[in-house]
Amino acid sequence: MWGINIIKDKYLRVVFALSFLVLIFALAEIFLQFNKLSVPLIIHFDTYRGIDFLGGKMEIFGILISSFIAIFINFIFSNFFYYRERFISYGFGLTSLGLSVLILIAVSVIMTVN
Repeated sequence: MWGINIIKDKYLRVVFALSFLVLIFALAEIFLQFNKLSVPLIIHFDTYRGIDFLGGKMEIFGILISSFIAIFINFIFSNFFYYRERFISYGFGLTSLGLSVLILIAVSVIMTVN
């Protein structure tokens, strides 16, 4: 059964739980802030050239969906490498946490620009 190694190890369990909780917080933040907006949103802003990329709500949800998929893939790899190299398994877990924090920062920046 896959995922049982991660559930047994308390460090990996906490790291992956925090990763998913941070992404769920970012998702809730998007729902609360962008629910009332219907105009194109500024996704990327460059200080020299101005607005580079405009998009809708679905592009922001695409960012979150791709990060959920990346963290799930890291979860599978972490489980796969758990008995072979535990250090690599911890690396995948910490990478997932770092990715989720960066996605939260990116979503917060997009919200402040709009």
